[in-house]
Amino acid sequence: MSELGRRASAAVKGSGGDVTLPQVIQHMRTGQLISGEPVKPFKWLEYTGRPKTDQERRIEGFLQSCSFKSAASCVMGFGLGGALGLFMAGLDSPITHEAQRMTTRETLRDMGQRARSYAKNFAIVGFMFAGTECLLESYSGRSGLSTSMMSGCIVGGVIGLRAGVKAAAVSCAGFAAFSAAIDYFLRH
Repeated sequence: MSELGRRASAAVKGSGGDVTLPQVIQHMRTGQLISGEPVKPFKWLEYTGRPKTDQERRIEGFLQSCSFKSAASCVMGFGLGGALGLFMAGLDSPITHEAQRMTTRETLRDMGQRARSYAKNFAIVGFMFAGTECLLESYSGRSGLSTSMMSGCIVGGVIGLRAGVKAAAVSCAGFAAFSAAIDYFLRH
């Protein structure tokens, strides 16, 4: 039995043994034993290193800023979209007359256009989603499934608004559901 376990059992025995569950939960929340003695359960969690320099704090603040997260998401979305566009262009053959075959130059041009189109769309969606989610997290002060769903709904609604209000509502619901599924999958 660990030292913490021995102290906890001694505190329960010392209190007469008639400790209720709400008392135990309250003492767990406050970080104290039932006897009132403070507890630090994991000594390895205490930070004993050197303090961060001003430059390290500035860099850390920049890397955690909404503008950096949005820009990084935009760049990664552009790369992923470009790769996916090339892959999809290779799978999908253009509809032409059977007598007319595309030359290699036309095929490469078509693949490049498709890759750029996918890259641009993924970059825009990534930028909008990361920026919206970061702003919502900054405003509410918490990160979770609801923040991800709200961000997905906002981005989906804005993207679908070009096709009308009905399309915006459907897009909002779809993006929110997809965001919730991805967030749940990544957190569990």
